[in-house]
Amino acid sequence: MGWFWNSSPKAEGSSQATPSTSTPSAPATPPAEPPSEHTDREVAEFLRLLQQASKPSSEQPSQTTTTTSSSSSSSSPPPPPPAKPTSSSWFSWAHPYNSPPPKAESPEPQQSRKPTRSAHSLAMSEHLLPTTMSCRDAFDYAWHCHTPGSQVTSVYRYGSVRTCSELWDDFWFCMRTKSYEPAMREAAIKEHYRAKEEAKYGGGKPSSEDVWESREERVPPGTAFQAKFDPPIVDDAEFQRRDAERRRRIREAGGD
Repeated sequence: MGWFWNSSPKAEGSSQATPSTSTPSAPATPPAEPPSEHTDREVAEFLRLLQQASKPSSEQPSQTTTTTSSSSSSSSPPPPPPAKPTSSSWFSWAHPYNSPPPKAESPEPQQSRKPTRSAHSLAMSEHLLPTTMSCRDAFDYAWHCHTPGSQVTSVYRYGSVRTCSELWDDFWFCMRTKSYEPAMREAAIKEHYRAKEEAKYGGGKPSSEDVWESREERVPPGTAFQAKFDPPIVDDAEFQRRDAERRRRIREAGGD
């Protein structure tokens, strides 16, 4: 068993001289934090940021000045910044300050749209603006908007879920103007619907008049619904007799 400790004296000398010329070895990497400690650190960081956000803005400049003066006077290097949470952590999306700032979108040149409605059409729309409003109906429309059937219909027709904010605005507007005087309430309701129509069709936005030509004058009396229709059939026997007569005339006209 003596061969375990058998070594030459030259090897011992070389091993003693080696530390003086060799570079120091790299420090061992610290052990990874367990998941529980990592979560606790994130919770503490989240609470600290909440406390900073709740402080008045007057305290923040003084804090910054004190930190700057202390860092310039002290010769020790500044402490390393806190480690940022990974993307898989809940803290990355729970705190809005860590989200990247939105990119400034370049303003696109707005194309001026030509008004597609005539003055007569605008006057007609102004005349047809409602002057009455039912708060019960407005509430029913807004409530029905949140039902599954209404949202399924919206997804089927438009490809997305419908927002109900506009309907609730109509309801609360009706409740606010409920105690107005009759003339004042009519004017307010008319202005409300005028603003809605302007937001939907104003500024040259597309409307049904881009496809269908609107009739701007009354139809002369006696010129509409002048097509002739067959008299109504009384019973099935009469219908079969007339159908057989019609088929006979078709065969005679075709030469069969």
